[in-house]
Amino acid sequence: MTLDARTIAGTRIVRLPAVVRGEVVMPPWPRVGDVRLAVAERGSHHVPGTGGDGCYLIGRPVVDRDSLALTGETQVLVLPAPDPSSLLEPDPAGALLELARTPVPEVLSFVDAVGRALLAGSPEAAEAGALLAATSLVADRAHRAFLAQLPALFDGDAVGRMIERDLGTGPLDTWGEVGETPVRGMTARFAGHARETRPALRALPTRQLHLTAGNAPVVPVVSLLWAWATKGAAVIKPAAEAAALVVALGAALRDTDPGHPLARHTTLAYWRGGDRRVEATLLADGAFDRRVVWGSAETVGSVAARGGSTDTLVMGPRFSLSMIGAALVRSDPEAAARLAAVDSLIANQAACTSSLLHVVECDAPTADAYARTLAGVLAEWDVALPHRPSRQARERLVQLRRGLLGTGRWYVNGEWPEVSSAVVRVDGAFDLARHPGSRLVLVRAVDDLRRALPLLGPAVSTAGIAPEETRLALRDAVAACGVDNVVPLGAAEHGYAGRPHDGMRVLNRLVRWVNG
Repeated sequence: MTLDARTIAGTRIVRLPAVVRGEVVMPPWPRVGDVRLAVAERGSHHVPGTGGDGCYLIGRPVVDRDSLALTGETQVLVLPAPDPSSLLEPDPAGALLELARTPVPEVLSFVDAVGRALLAGSPEAAEAGALLAATSLVADRAHRAFLAQLPALFDGDAVGRMIERDLGTGPLDTWGEVGETPVRGMTARFAGHARETRPALRALPTRQLHLTAGNAPVVPVVSLLWAWATKGAAVIKPAAEAAALVVALGAALRDTDPGHPLARHTTLAYWRGGDRRVEATLLADGAFDRRVVWGSAETVGSVAARGGSTDTLVMGPRFSLSMIGAALVRSDPEAAARLAAVDSLIANQAACTSSLLHVVECDAPTADAYARTLAGVLAEWDVALPHRPSRQARERLVQLRRGLLGTGRWYVNGEWPEVSSAVVRVDGAFDLARHPGSRLVLVRAVDDLRRALPLLGPAVSTAGIAPEETRLALRDAVAACGVDNVVPLGAAEHGYAGRPHDGMRVLNRLVRWVNG
């Protein structure tokens, strides 16, 4: 696999591969006119070709890595646009049978080997990191940390524990006796049919389509590991923001064992969301057994509207908040602010687990003091991990300052409109679906944290609560409101093998349970 780069029409063009059922597919070089269109309009464009050799051009503004200001240049990535039918398994039953017969220990060894290949590094992996950073509005330190963590995610022991927690021991490899005596049906009793059977159960692989989101580069990796943990025949679509990851992952597959059953039944391919040419085939009823959809309400709604018999796991848009009890905010407000800031800055506020609202059990003056302290903590983060809000985010911040949040008390780092972070102490409700991210935290005072329970609901992914005795006292009530993660303050990003996601045992949903 070789990364090609050229300069066309004064623009640096980089060709990236797709991995189609273990085979590397490279796109053609685009024409000058197509490159100029990508530079002018940016975003993703489909360029038709002959004989299925079309491509997608993704044009994104280049960011100076020191100042995080736009350079005026455009990065153009070129990815294959293969015939969508080529992404489907030509022999679905044969593929699933081969995967079912691949022992779990062999799966875990393969996961480990991919992790070692990523750890060893490759020119493609280094280039993938550079491509991810080139258009990012967050300092390179964040991208280096992600790439350093990436090999550790491919941990066979952890995947094994994930399988055991979700599916138990053995059902992916063998038929296991249920240990129950079956109750004969009425017709069998009428017929005098008294044959004794020993019922058995097995978890079988499925054909999986994973449509991932661009809010964090780890998302397609999580989907890939879910697919491998269930021995799935999977098509995984990275978002445009994470498309460069296919380079690193494809190189690791190449360097590990491209002939392994998991590799031969794994596809990593980008296409533009809403492309009817592709989605008419891939979202057709029966094309896959399972769909996993990450993303915006628009993306989730579009896929859900397809209906049909395909079981769809939805990882939709959600938000998170923090709940800080009186004992902590009065005794050590700085400690509370530092813990809560960790939760607020997850993926630079792009993740569903990042806290957008801090509910503080105190009076208004204490809440103001906490907001000032929190703004100081965020200022330290702005220095340690610089970022630059996008133009759209800056415009939304100004609009909120003049409109919906105009009556709040603002504590700002930076000068308008170049605000690097801000805290707003509010009195009333605010629809967090309208939150612009970009290191804006809302603080709201309540006289009793139980009065904050009406703020919760299924749209809330995570509530980080402190002190610990308060969390334990509120845990059941918070969970009953629909919150899936009730964690200690500062631990919203923590995870473990087999942790449920959005209230689901995901692996359990991705396999097909068969009686035999």
